[in-house]
Amino acid sequence: MAITSFLSPSLLAALSLRPALTLLPRVPVEIRLHEPEKRPDDPRRLNLFPGRALGEREFERLQAYVDDRVAPLLASLAPGIVEGLPCTFFGSGADTRVRVQTGLAVGAAGQLIRLFYPLDQAWTDLAAQAERDQDTPLRDGLFLVTLRSAVEPIDDPTDQEPCTRSEPDPLRERRIETVCLLGLQRISGSPRLMAMPQQRAANRIGARLLRELPFRTDSGAVPLGLVKVVGKLPVWFDSRAGRLLAEPDAAAHTLLAHTVAALEAWQREHSAPLPNVPTQTLAELLGLDYLPAAGPLPAALLRDPAGKTPTLAFLPADLQVELAPVPANTIEGVVADELSRGTVDLIHGLGERIRLLLAIPDLDYRRDLFDLPQRDTRLEDELFRRAEAATRAYQAWKQQWYALFHGLSAQQLQALRAPLLRTTPPFDPDQYRLKLVTDRARTLPPAQPVVLTHVAAAVGTPTLPEPYASHLAEPHPAPEDYDVVPDTQPGDNGLFRQREDLRADIRHLEAALDKSFRLLDEVNDFLGLQRQQLDALTVSFSALAGGVPGDGLGAKLVRWTTKANFVPKIATTPETPS
Repeated sequence: MAITSFLSPSLLAALSLRPALTLLPRVPVEIRLHEPEKRPDDPRRLNLFPGRALGEREFERLQAYVDDRVAPLLASLAPGIVEGLPCTFFGSGADTRVRVQTGLAVGAAGQLIRLFYPLDQAWTDLAAQAERDQDTPLRDGLFLVTLRSAVEPIDDPTDQEPCTRSEPDPLRERRIETVCLLGLQRISGSPRLMAMPQQRAANRIGARLLRELPFRTDSGAVPLGLVKVVGKLPVWFDSRAGRLLAEPDAAAHTLLAHTVAALEAWQREHSAPLPNVPTQTLAELLGLDYLPAAGPLPAALLRDPAGKTPTLAFLPADLQVELAPVPANTIEGVVADELSRGTVDLIHGLGERIRLLLAIPDLDYRRDLFDLPQRDTRLEDELFRRAEAATRAYQAWKQQWYALFHGLSAQQLQALRAPLLRTTPPFDPDQYRLKLVTDRARTLPPAQPVVLTHVAAAVGTPTLPEPYASHLAEPHPAPEDYDVVPDTQPGDNGLFRQREDLRADIRHLEAALDKSFRLLDEVNDFLGLQRQQLDALTVSFSALAGGVPGDGLGAKLVRWTTKANFVPKIATTPETPS
């Protein structure tokens, strides 16, 4: 492109005083420029000087240079609102208008969104724009009101009639500008969420944004708030529930901001003291299903925190609550460190563990501020029950031991590798309590007494600090369901002893049987000798009877002896020869 150069009148007057040859121009009266070559990611900037026309290509090239230089800076920023851009709704129904104040934001892909003047738009125009963007009718649900940046022509020639033959200004440049457009991004259409009150529904959406960020890289839209739409008309709008700032853990900070606003509203509505006996859970009392991992809670939810027995104004169902004091100047650091941990679920019974931190003024804070433990009567009742269970278990074990090993000597027990009998039963619960107090007293500083005897406990004049002194001065009574387990002493011998006795009896019987068998063998031998003698007599009688054979047993001889008549032979004197 070429353009004619002009000279000022003062310069013409100066040149008129010179010779005519000096008036001849040494360069042409026009400036010739070559066409710039397009290169990808060219970091060089146009060298602008007076007399050079900034055409459309040059302008686009200059804008691309600026975008390339700004892109690394925007990439280091988290998507969200940098400053400003508060969104409010005015009116109701079809007459509702949306107004966004000036501010700066960064899109998901690094798009820079700058609003230099307040943006005011009718809800009907916003709904129509959302239908055009989504190419579908606007359905009922929960939507995020978003703001995005776009480049659009201001005087688009396509608006002219097609039959126009001549251009109104054939030398004019095409004018384009960066504009900011509002939009609607559907986030939920659940009938359950639609039926919830505004505060509870916004709390649910805030907890969901911790898992699912709403930023889209294609459009680069930034959410400004949460709106409920029914019948293409807004029902309510929450400017805190969907407002995400350009900072780490933006969703967690959004949930914290919405929770703080809800708690402030709850405090304004409940200025009267709460009932002495809690009847509602924390979710029912506050109207919130989730709490941020760290944040403030109304002081009315905790009663008498400086007393011996602080209580809660709500039912801690499925919650484990602890109480701890911290210096006031550390609260902000604790919240910043713990906020990214997620949420505290109040409705699904997950057994969440929360810690209530009391902000103590720095000058009044001490490390041992809560070192005074209070008596836990439920724990002492449980101590009695555990002692009863331990005693019953000991007695059952003792009966089993006596049933097995009673009556055995030490050598026999060692040979059987039997467990040793515990002669002392478990301690009485009062003795357990005394032992615990004694062990704790030994850990006290030297200034405190470290010796505790049963005499001191019986007299009731302990010199221990509280609450150890009350443990000894006022012993906790046993619960109603506590029964004293009597100590049993079985008298019968055990199975192993009975087995040894049976073995000894068996050995005596075996010895007696052996002795009897030996006597029987001796009788048999004697009878055999007698039979032999009878056989010899039988043979003699057989020979005497004329050769009658015997049976070898002497039986026939016995039968004969009953019928035989033995007559002694008379001895005759021999005659003397004459």
